[in-house]
Amino acid sequence: MTASSTPSMRRLLYVEDEVIVALDVAEALAQDLGFAVDVAHNLSAARSLIAQGHYDCALLDMNLGHGERSTVLIPELDAAGTEVVFASGYNRDEVEDIGERTLVEKPFTMTEIRAVFADEPDPS
Repeated sequence: MTASSTPSMRRLLYVEDEVIVALDVAEALAQDLGFAVDVAHNLSAARSLIAQGHYDCALLDMNLGHGERSTVLIPELDAAGTEVVFASGYNRDEVEDIGERTLVEKPFTMTEIRAVFADEPDPS
């Protein structure tokens, strides 16, 4: 799923292996939060999208099934200057190898995602 991009839209890479979840969240990211969203369901697709263009930010499900972990994308995204946020059913104490990056616990709300990617602090 790809939303058309305009210069004012922030581009977001969303990596999620569960297709139904990915479709629902990508739609909300685009419609509710105004992101131009590209979705990948595995590492191969994510790497292909990263190679094709720049992303302002990325929301990565940590465990992608079949032994794949999105944490291996950190060097590529860091090199591109992409803000990386992880999503996981695990809490911060159970997660390693993401450094100081933000972790959003699943299930998350769009309000939480808006706060994480906001250019300005959330006034609420």
